[in-house]
Amino acid sequence: MPPLEPVPPAEPVPLEVREVPDATGLCRAAADLITTTAAAAVAARGRFTLALSGGNTPRALYQLLATELVSRMPWASTHLYFGDERCVPPDDPESNYRMAFESLLSKIPGLVERTFRIEGEREPQDAAKRYDAVLHKAFVDGTTFDVALLGIGEDGHTASLFPSSPALDERTRWAVATEAPPTMKTRHRVTLTYPMFANSRAVVFLTVGKDKHRILTDVLAEAGNPLAHYPAARITAREQLIYFADHAALSPR
Repeated sequence: MPPLEPVPPAEPVPLEVREVPDATGLCRAAADLITTTAAAAVAARGRFTLALSGGNTPRALYQLLATELVSRMPWASTHLYFGDERCVPPDDPESNYRMAFESLLSKIPGLVERTFRIEGEREPQDAAKRYDAVLHKAFVDGTTFDVALLGIGEDGHTASLFPSSPALDERTRWAVATEAPPTMKTRHRVTLTYPMFANSRAVVFLTVGKDKHRILTDVLAEAGNPLAHYPAARITAREQLIYFADHAALSPR
């Protein structure tokens, strides 16, 4: 029997903005949500699934989970995925997998074996097709991640969903090849699509710093609009859509 396609929620869940003092507070707040959600997911369904994001803020979060909070996570029942990847080998400095490996995966025994990476070293279309198959095998009941972590770029992109990209209109495939703007170092990417995030139980944005104030304000103004100019604003979730943002991102002085 073929896997079920996700069915979006009847109505978008309310947007929740959680303000924290600074980057450290943001990481702790996000870590608390992840550990609490993980424990509940394992108790209810026997596993916890988390989609990782790239960037400096997630790196600090992963380091916190791998050190001070390591005992709070049900690591043996945790399965990790990625929201996007640059089309580079896994040991390349640009690789999201490499960052996650260095800050988290290598610190937890057995976690590498429960991590499903996007094979960025392959041709983009092939890598996307393979990851789409991985996702369909993992999520067969129409609900995807327990938690998906995302960020917001200065142009309003999230994962590798960029303004005006054909990937924004994808509603069938769960992972597709795409291209970043010419100004970015690594243009060829593989990204998850809106259905994957819309059917996650929780989507969590991590936003830090005064340089993110303008774009965060614009994204929040459009949040939930499926035709929004900024790709990040189109993101929805099944149960929780949360923006963690520090004081500087929300109200810089």
